[in-house]
This record gives sequence, C-alpha cells and structure tokens, in this order.
Amino acid sequence: MKQCPECSAEYADSINFCAKDGRALVAKIASRTWLCPHCANSIPEDSAKCPYCKADLSSSSAPQWPDRQDESPVTEVPSKTYQISMKSKLILVAGVAVFALGIYMIGGHQERSESQLVLQQKSTELQQKEQGIKDREQKIQGLEKQLAEARQQLSENDKELSSLKAKLDESKKDLSVAQQRLSIANREIDRLASSRAPTPSKSPPNSDTISSPSATASSRRAAEPGTYETIRPTSVYEGPSTSGRVLSKISKGTKIDVVRSVGEWLEVRSKHGNPPGYIRWDDAMFVSKSNQQ
Repeated sequence: MKQCPECSAEYADSINFCAKDGRALVAKIASRTWLCPHCANSIPEDSAKCPYCKADLSSSSAPQWPDRQDESPVTEVPSKTYQISMKSKLILVAGVAVFALGIYMIGGHQERSESQLVLQQKSTELQQKEQGIKDREQKIQGLEKQLAEARQQLSENDKELSSLKAKLDESKKDLSVAQQRLSIANREIDRLASSRAPTPSKSPPNSDTISSPSATASSRRAAEPGTYETIRPTSVYEGPSTSGRVLSKISKGTKIDVVRSVGEWLEVRSKHGNPPGYIRWDDAMFVSKSNQQ
C-alpha cells in the first residue's frame, strides 16, 4: 500500500501520485491509528490534521463523548405521549368525518354553481344565436320585398313600353294614312287641273254644267283592289251610304279584301261567305295589292 504524505490518502502499489494533491506517494508505514474526535474516521495517531474533515488536531482538545449512564429521564416522555384514550380516538374520527363531509358539501356546491354558470352561458349563447337568426330572416324578408317591388316596377315599365310602342305604331299608321290621303288629293288636284276646260264667260248654264258636281264626284280615282287595314273601328253598310243597314262592325287593325271603290266608299268581300258590304274610304288604308288578276 502507498500513502500520500500530505493528505494521508491510501492508494494501491501501482499508483505513484495522489489524485487530490498530485504529490508522489510513499510507502505506508504501519502505525497506530485512532478516531478523529470531529468526524470519527480512522486516522494515524501522529496526524496533526484530519485528512477527512481537515480539522486541526494539534490545538483542539478531544471532545467529550456522551455516556450511556448519563442519559436523562426525559427520554421516557415520548413513550407517554403516545398513550391516547379511546374517547380521544372517537373524537378524532368524528372530526375527520365532519371535515370530510364539509369538504364534500363545499365541493358539491361549487360543482353545482359551476354547472349553473355553464348552463347560463349556454343559454345566453343560444339566445344570441336565435336573435342572429331572426335578424338574418328579417333581412331576407326585406330583400325579398325589395325584389318584389323591383319586379313590379319592371312589369309596369314593360307595360308602359308596350303602350308607347302601340301608340308609336298607331302614329305611324296615321301618318301613312295622312300621306296616302295627301298623295291622293294631290293627284286628284292635278287631274282636275289638267282636265278643266275653258268655259264661255256669258252662257247660260246647261245640263252639262249642272251635272258637273256629279261628274266630279264620279271622276274620283278608283281605289286599287287588294288588302286594306282598318285604322279605326268602323261599320260595314249594306250600300254605299250611311243611311243603309249596318251589316257588321269591324275593329281597328282588321285586314279586309277590297274589290272596288264607289265614290268615297270601298266595297269589301268576306272570306267567310258573308254578303258584300261597304265601308268609308277614310276608315282604311292600303296594305298590298290583290294576288288575283
């Protein structure tokens, strides 16, 4: 065995230096040992310093270890304190039971309070959701109402547009009739002007002169046979006179077949086998020529 000369630590013979101090180890000399008065470790008798607790052994005196005979009778007191009566045990058990019951009741009350609080929160959230649904339904109803009003307005605008188109078509027809009448009047004026002959300044009126109005009336240009359209509601007379019997009524926009004209009257023929009749020239306008030649 080897030993450190500084700390007196023992090492095997194969180790040459102390792991604590780094000093070279020396062979251990057999000597008497004794217990350190401070840490009770075995140390050499001639050591001036304990290698374990580092206590200075040269200046300090040996401590006095207690003797078993000097024990105080106070040590017998703890044995007496463990002597508890049966009544105290019952009181202790009852106190523990009451304490546990109180804890259980307090915990149950807290749990009920928490459950009620959670239930109130859920109820509040449900009411808020229902209110949100009602608000959305009201908004949807408002939008549907606005959509219905917009559709109604659009329908009214369509009706108004249709009415304006009908009025425009009627105006176009009236303009066409007026242009047709103006053209007929201009041609009649030109014809009358070209066929007028000079008359003597002083000559008694003869039969030819008296019959000139009828000749003028009969000399009106004949209407072209074909298809005509009524520009207003009119009546079909049995003869070319308003005093004749009314055969039927024709509404505005009716297509009629005209075969000839008699003065200011147009002779019409029915496609359904009805007897022929007459309508006023001013109540119809020319549309197209007849296909029959």
